[in-house]
Amino acid sequence: MKGCVFDIRHYSVHDGPGIRTAVFLKGCPLRCRWCHNPEGLEPEPVEVCRERPAGGKTIRLAETIGKLMTPAEVAEEVMKSRIFFEESGGGVTFTGGEPLMQVEFTEACMHLMETGNIHTTLDTCGYALPDVYNRIAARANLILFDLKHYDSGIHQRYTGVPSGPVMANLRASIEAGFPLIVRIPLIPGFNLSTDTLIRMAGILPATGWSGQVNLLPYHRIAMHKYEKLGLGYGMKDIRQPSAAEVEQAAEIFRERGFVVTTGG
Repeated sequence: MKGCVFDIRHYSVHDGPGIRTAVFLKGCPLRCRWCHNPEGLEPEPVEVCRERPAGGKTIRLAETIGKLMTPAEVAEEVMKSRIFFEESGGGVTFTGGEPLMQVEFTEACMHLMETGNIHTTLDTCGYALPDVYNRIAARANLILFDLKHYDSGIHQRYTGVPSGPVMANLRASIEAGFPLIVRIPLIPGFNLSTDTLIRMAGILPATGWSGQVNLLPYHRIAMHKYEKLGLGYGMKDIRQPSAAEVEQAAEIFRERGFVVTTGG
């Protein structure tokens, strides 16, 4: 068995507790306008060309994004950072793209991590069939669950898919008692409004859950990736949230009993 991986990043501190290794899997069912990893959208390796100036000339260099790997090869690379996991309480985070797009491969990798007593985190958009979602979520030591918008129509307009399956899997996670951090991107023109955030903050307690919420302010640092891939960037005219707006959003969730972190 092989899966398609487009990056393995050691020494990550934003993808779960402690120092982590993030395994980025290709393929995603969403097409979020603000996606920060567009190189992970397609499920297969892709060929791109980079242009580099050299001696007054422009050199075009071919590059393949994505590599087929076995679970054992992934585990071997992850284990290079084992000493940092043990010292910091870290582990491995499966992200992407969307790990649930490669469910059998992700499950096989997780099994090897469990065998090695390595903490596992699933970073997911939550858009998957219930049996696929639960199959992986039940194995993870922690789930980073993306919640983008409560309104299904708006969600579909900006991400390409309705929010119904996402909300169903979120509720199922809470009911099952899965360890969970809800991550909410703060996107001007999409969900960065007081009314919208109040509604989103109200949805979570209604499911019986009150835990940690991580707010992720929109930024433009992925623009160069779109240029590299020859893709248009539909968010170039969208401003980044101000510090005051981020704090106001955080306060909405704090007032409702959540532990709130920002950034990452």
